[in-house]
Amino acid sequence: MKLKKRIFAGLVMCMTVVVLLGLYIHFFQPEVQTSMEHNVNSILRTNLERKHVSNQNIRLRFQSPISNVATLTGLKINAKLQNMNFTKYQRSLSYKNILDYLCSDLKIKIKLKQSPWTIASNWITSREIHPDHSKEMGSIVTQMVEGKIISADVGRKGTQLKIMLTLEGQQKVVFKPKRFPRDHIIQGQPYAGADRHNGEIAAFHLNRLLGFNRTPLTVGRKINLQSEIKPIASSALLKTFTKQDNNSCFYGHCYYCKPSDPACGEGDVIEGAVILWLPERFTLKKYRHPWQRTYRDNISARWEVDHGYCERVRLNPLYKTGPRLLDIIDASIFDYLIGNADRHHYEVFADAPDSMVLLLDNGKSFGNPYWDELTILAPLYQCCRIRSKTYLRLQMFINHLEESMKEILSYDPISPVLTKHHLEAFDRRLKTIMAAIEVCCDEKGQSNVVVDV
Repeated sequence: MKLKKRIFAGLVMCMTVVVLLGLYIHFFQPEVQTSMEHNVNSILRTNLERKHVSNQNIRLRFQSPISNVATLTGLKINAKLQNMNFTKYQRSLSYKNILDYLCSDLKIKIKLKQSPWTIASNWITSREIHPDHSKEMGSIVTQMVEGKIISADVGRKGTQLKIMLTLEGQQKVVFKPKRFPRDHIIQGQPYAGADRHNGEIAAFHLNRLLGFNRTPLTVGRKINLQSEIKPIASSALLKTFTKQDNNSCFYGHCYYCKPSDPACGEGDVIEGAVILWLPERFTLKKYRHPWQRTYRDNISARWEVDHGYCERVRLNPLYKTGPRLLDIIDASIFDYLIGNADRHHYEVFADAPDSMVLLLDNGKSFGNPYWDELTILAPLYQCCRIRSKTYLRLQMFINHLEESMKEILSYDPISPVLTKHHLEAFDRRLKTIMAAIEVCCDEKGQSNVVVDV
């Protein structure tokens, strides 16, 4: 009888400890979470730091803490990474055919039978902005680089500095100027810093390699501000021109634009990204991204703390059926590879019910090659679904994405577009994506994760 009482007392004590521990975690979660985040950050970064911190001039700044959901998922992904064999993909050449025809599209210049702008406009459907393969691509991109600028005005929409240009043939393009050297590392939050023009260019070509085809044509170009812009600029744009140390500068109009922070050329010549404007016949409709950030350090979004968040998203008619949710998951994979943590809304063609989620405004990318922001992948690892087409394309580029991006970007007029360290990040991040997919397959079964939609 005494033994039974002792056992009972022991059970009561254990239950009391568990309850008290639960209350402690509940009321002091930030402290507990911070400790967990520190551990997972340490685990996920150990090899990365050993690889890159030999240069004492580079200091890795640990950015915003990984959220609780991402922390637990990160531990699973890291454990999976340790056991995955990626060497079997090393000798695979399945990616070469894709790379070869995409590069040939850029190299070949043919005489076009129609206006380049008409051809590009006719490419657009509800599910793609440009085709997988087109012999006219190189000639159209060349016109974006060499075409005469006939008007220039401020780009008023958005938060970032840009100019609206009109090329000969009445084609509108956006010009995003260079703001940082290639090797500049953006510190702070993963969405910090001004747009990176080279990020827009690299994002366009990654979009081609992955077969998404949802990013407008983008190419690098150098423009003489004095001879090409000022003579045809609007009065609103002209008012923002200044001189700094014999360099021509402008600050334009945007939410964050100010005279104290202009974009400056080297002398009169400024480098930037030229982005083809979508035809006016397409009306865009904007939606709040389900995985939008709060942009406040002390306030978490629901998806950051709710493990079942995706199921709530799927109750919304927008995501219950159709391609929209899988488009967002594709976008999360794309954004993780380029380091874009600023997809706070998305746009689709308003008149097409099955319209793709467009991959626009990719300038907040390639900020820090040493930081892989796991929260960007939340739609993938919370929903545990991916298109079979996307999955197969990712498999093709395992161990080959770095070299593929290096080659395809070499054809851009302002090459080299990315630094060595940004290129190296592609293969590392792709392996993390594949590990996240494998974690999902282990938990839910591959047939429920990889879907034909």
